Amino acid sequence: MPAAAPMSPASQPDAQAQAVLDQLHPLLEPTAPAWSPQTPGWAVVAALFAALLLWLAWRAGQRWWAGRYRRLALAELAELKRGLLSTGAAPGAAPSAAQIAAAARLPELVRRLALAHAPRETVASLQGEAWANWLDRSLPSEARAFSLGAGRSLVDWAYRPATDLHWQELEALLSLLERWIRQHRVPKAEP
Repeated sequence: MPAAAPMSPASQPDAQAQAVLDQLHPLLEPTAPAWSPQTPGWAVVAALFAALLLWLAWRAGQRWWAGRYRRLALAELAELKRGLLSTGAAPGAAPSAAQIAAAARLPELVRRLALAHAPRETVASLQGEAWANWLDRSLPSEARAFSLGAGRSLVDWAYRPATDLHWQELEALLSLLERWIRQHRVPKAEP
């Protein structure tokens, strides 16, 4: 076995240098950054952001509560619609008693909804053409839908005999009433 080559004096660790290296401390690692903000400005921004979120939640709650009467009216209209459009009879047959009762409730639903959100002294006394005109003004997206369109026979559904009702216009009337419930606004007083 060949003898190992002697190491050169430069490659051998010097005892004095080794002693200096042994005195060194290990590297200190920095502490992890804090998750909380370091300046008070961020605390103010966080407080403002939290206040904004609370205000938005409060407004959303107000809007939801304010639209509650519309959701209840739409649910009642859907119930009436099921009663009116579900027929077990042959086409052209006379309407059933349940259909006639549901038809009579349509004008009542619209009147109750109008009284719920408009001043009673304005709405309660309206009849006939004045009532149709008020309904037209409360639904500005439709041009005279209650005076001349599908809603012109709304009042008839409460008082006329079943044979005199316009059953062929029922689906158009129900569609109009659904739009009115969703979109109506209290009209401004006439000058």
